Amino acid sequence: MVEPLVRAGCFSPNLFAPTGLIVLETTGRRSGKPHHTPVLAMLMDGHLIVRTFRGERSEWFKNLRKNPDVAYWTRGEKKAARAVIHAPGEECQIEGLPAAAALGITAAATAVRMLGWRFAVLAPQN
Repeated sequence: MVEPLVRAGCFSPNLFAPTGLIVLETTGRRSGKPHHTPVLAMLMDGHLIVRTFRGERSEWFKNLRKNPDVAYWTRGEKKAARAVIHAPGEECQIEGLPAAAALGITAAATAVRMLGWRFAVLAPQN
């Protein structure tokens, strides 16, 4: 019931409300089929930061690890992106990101280390 609303653009992150919902399309790591999951995302300099409190138990996060090429719906549009994973014990890559996105990732890295959260940055593909 939530997915069609989010796909249509309801609750999308934007310049005035940078945190909102998107529908993330990942490729199933075993099935190879597309999976659609509404997730909370934060918009920073044209990049989206998505996170999971479930850590490595999150199915969509496991799918990102296997295939980082994803798509997502925001503001009623489907967009292609590449996911960069951030998890404990893994270096948070910020090279090549806009300054505000790099700052957000550096801050989120603290939550990764302290709370075991996992997050990914969705970098738009042109």
